[in-house]
Amino acid sequence: MTAWIDASCILIVFFALAMLATHRLIGVIQIFAAQAFVLSFVPFFLHAHDLAGRDITLALGTLVLKAGLVPYILSWAIRRVSMRSEIKPIIGVGASLIFGALLIAGAFWVSLSLKLPGKPLSDLILPCSLATVLLGFMIMVTRTLAVAQVLGYLVMENGIFLFGLSLFDAMPVIMEMGILLDIFVAVFIMAIVVNHINEAFERSPGSSRGKMGENA
Repeated sequence: MTAWIDASCILIVFFALAMLATHRLIGVIQIFAAQAFVLSFVPFFLHAHDLAGRDITLALGTLVLKAGLVPYILSWAIRRVSMRSEIKPIIGVGASLIFGALLIAGAFWVSLSLKLPGKPLSDLILPCSLATVLLGFMIMVTRTLAVAQVLGYLVMENGIFLFGLSLFDAMPVIMEMGILLDIFVAVFIMAIVVNHINEAFERSPGSSRGKMGENA
């Protein structure tokens, strides 16, 4: 199963890099859902020969919450404020991809000096998890909309989650479920805040919608 783990790690980093090159929020959300979908299978690949109940629970929790419910809530929030594309990011697509590639190279270089307890099934888990965290941080600091910044935070959490899987046997499942719950709650609160902001602008007398209503 090492080949499947390696392929999953590469795809997770690729999806994070693709999010840097995408300006449409719906597209970024869809890429994040694909990344979470791939991530949900990593526990199966790590313990393919000795699956336990917590492996299945962790994989299903990741699939349902990160690949399903979280993208749905974010998409709903975007539709609520009638937002289809993101405001131009701080740096352009070309520069973002260059910096992203440098971050990936730096993550692989740093991982050479880091040693994990025991021998991991894949040598790509550590560098790819570190690269995903760095790319998620870059998404956060180069995007101007709150929704995109939340997605950057979620990508960072995916990288941390992937690193945690490398220490899967030493981590209690309650810790992983707690991380998933925190992410769900954070995105849910963000959706509520966006909804209230939209309603506040609609009620504002000086807003374009308010003026349209007055003219009608």
